[in-house]
Amino acid sequence: MIEKPAWLPDIVPVNGEWPLVLARLYAIFDGDFTQVQRLFEGRTIWWDRKVMSGERYEEGFWHLITRTDQKSGDRLLDPRRAERLPWCGPTISHSDDDPVKVWDYREGSGRLRTYLWLEAWDYVVVLEKRVQHKGEIAFLVTAYHVDGDYGRRSLQTKYARRVL
Repeated sequence: MIEKPAWLPDIVPVNGEWPLVLARLYAIFDGDFTQVQRLFEGRTIWWDRKVMSGERYEEGFWHLITRTDQKSGDRLLDPRRAERLPWCGPTISHSDDDPVKVWDYREGSGRLRTYLWLEAWDYVVVLEKRVQHKGEIAFLVTAYHVDGDYGRRSLQTKYARRVL
């Protein structure tokens, strides 16, 4: 077993009353992204700050703790993704450390995305480098726990077909 890097926090419990769990998770997100200027390769991290009608939190936050249910199409809590939320910011900040495999991959949509994969811990952060009116940024698309062999094989294929 590979030793967990000192900079990688513990996972957080996501059991309990939903409003309290959600508040705890958002406090982590707020501390890691709103209260500090997180950078990737000198680019400021941006995320989807749109708040949907009837919601309290930004879409960028929801994409770090939920996943789309294939049957209903709704985004539902993904416990493995949510409990690893404290890993997202540090993975970005320590992307040049050995445990993080980093590469660019051209998606089928034509978008060039950057993958930051903690392979030994089954966690990946997906960024998209963009040019905005304020300069170059790294847009936080999502981050998630890689569950199962299919997910690992998919990331291994993307790595093998990375943009060099």
